[in-house]
Amino acid sequence: MRRRDFLFASASAAFAKPSGQRFVRVQPELFSTPGAQPNCWGDFDNDGDLDLFVGFKAGIANRLYRNDGGVFSEIGAEMGLADLTDTRAAAWGDFDADGALELYVGFTRRSQARNKLYKKIAGKYVDIAHQMGVDAMGETRQVSWIDFDNDGRVDLFIAFRDAPNMLFHNEGGRFVNVASEMGADDPRKTVGAVWFDFNEDGRLDLFVANQDGTLNGLFENRGGKFVDVAHELGMDAFGRAANYGSNGPSVADYNNDGRLDLFVASYGPNFLFRNDGGGKFTNVAKEMGVEGGERATPSNWGDYDNDGRVDLYVSSYIDKPLNERDYLYHNDGARFSEGPRLEHGATHGIQWADFDGDGTLDLAIANNNPGGTHSLYRNVMAPDAARRSIQVMVHDRNGRYTKPGAEVRIYKPGTRQVWGGRIVDSGSGYCSQSAMPVHFGLPKSGRVDVEVTTFESSGRKITRAASVDPNKLARRTLVMKV
Repeated sequence: MRRRDFLFASASAAFAKPSGQRFVRVQPELFSTPGAQPNCWGDFDNDGDLDLFVGFKAGIANRLYRNDGGVFSEIGAEMGLADLTDTRAAAWGDFDADGALELYVGFTRRSQARNKLYKKIAGKYVDIAHQMGVDAMGETRQVSWIDFDNDGRVDLFIAFRDAPNMLFHNEGGRFVNVASEMGADDPRKTVGAVWFDFNEDGRLDLFVANQDGTLNGLFENRGGKFVDVAHELGMDAFGRAANYGSNGPSVADYNNDGRLDLFVASYGPNFLFRNDGGGKFTNVAKEMGVEGGERATPSNWGDYDNDGRVDLYVSSYIDKPLNERDYLYHNDGARFSEGPRLEHGATHGIQWADFDGDGTLDLAIANNNPGGTHSLYRNVMAPDAARRSIQVMVHDRNGRYTKPGAEVRIYKPGTRQVWGGRIVDSGSGYCSQSAMPVHFGLPKSGRVDVEVTTFESSGRKITRAASVDPNKLARRTLVMKV
């Protein structure tokens, strides 16, 4: 084991509940290049393994890592994805519901490059952004594939740090920007965003995290219009200083009460908005022990020790030190406690994913500082603890990945006791969106009931599977067609 592996593995073993748990770097010579920014997982070749895209600073080629049974090879140039442009956003999605993932890649304005929409044609990715009407240009940040109007077609949202946000409606053969008429064209300095149905009315709403003292927004989707209700709900960070701002938001049910909560990484105090039901939230970051930080940039939820409570990774961006102050918050139930941090922090991309299908969440990071890496860490724990988990892949009735933002909950069998709540990724890590199953650690081994909530023209639709045995599922993954 290399020195870096030993340092992180030893620290992990000291705090993790499963005996012997540790994180070990995977193919460190392959995942060593500095300058990485967004990262996202998706099975681009439909072979059952999650593959990893990583975007980089200007002058460093973007990379696509193909996963073959847990062993990775870099094929970005071979697949046509090796842009050298300063890349700030990346999102996997299936906008045409053909069963093959597309990739949207967002650049900076100073690069003078238009964003790209890559579709796989004859075995290679080809940019079709212009013909589809989505070749936007600006300081691109969060990109999300979501169906905001419940018409069954996947739409596209793009946040900008220097221009009004865009919302592209999927018209079938082309996209049309409807942000202005829909009221979603926030002109503030948006650097992070996430979509979720905060008031449970059957429509996806939009939270935007804004920088440089500008206030955050929570745009309630009222059908024909988005209305910013962040101030009235106390979620806009009103009165903060001009050098404060928010970045990567992320959604999960941290207290297993069945309602989705929102964490917002920030320059200045972080926010943890507990969902109290009825469309109301309370900021509990301080009392829960997650308010601290320096210049928190991305965040991401994941139950890394499979104890049934979702944990939280938060990274910070500091432009001079090489050892960033990251936080791995362990969810103890009543409060979060701080676990170890990597020898070098993430600064930008954070993605939890079970890339090897062993039941545990692995960690991919992206660090854009000179001394950073974009390391991939395998989560190693005792087999009995690794088996205390289940993953749920949400597909539409045709088996397509078209339901980002859907809610997934698991229950103690035969009861309404919630054992966990997650969201199908609608914006995560740093300005990224993955296309992958949602993962749950379980409080104990055995069967679970699974419930998926999707959004249709008629409202919230619930699909259930009872008494599911994770041990009988390939890669411990239940595929739910909804």
